[in-house]
Amino acid sequence: MSSESRAFLRKAEARLEAAEELLGSGRYEDSVSRSYYCVLSCARAALTLKGSQPKTHEGTIRMFGESFVKGESWPKIMGSNFTRLKALRDKADYSSSIEATKEDAEWSLRAARDFLRQTKSRLL
Repeated sequence: MSSESRAFLRKAEARLEAAEELLGSGRYEDSVSRSYYCVLSCARAALTLKGSQPKTHEGTIRMFGESFVKGESWPKIMGSNFTRLKALRDKADYSSSIEATKEDAEWSLRAARDFLRQTKSRLL
């Protein structure tokens, strides 16, 4: 594995830890955001090994789906969870009227934890 991929996985682990702390302190929107960035970092770790470095979040989601979910038969749930996490993160970060709930943050954390575990088991 490349040093860049390892660096992305370290970021993912740190972001997961932050998401856990934020959930514990009741900062649900921030927890959702950190969970999403954990998954984004995992996807970037994987894509880096393919020589791909998408410039946008949407490009990362698309290329991860094409390269790993479709191309290498990684679990489909990883692709759908990535997309759902981005939608939750967008609402949490950019909407003035929609707030992330405790349930949103808990689901996001579980999804991010599983995504990191699945990614590491395939890359390490």
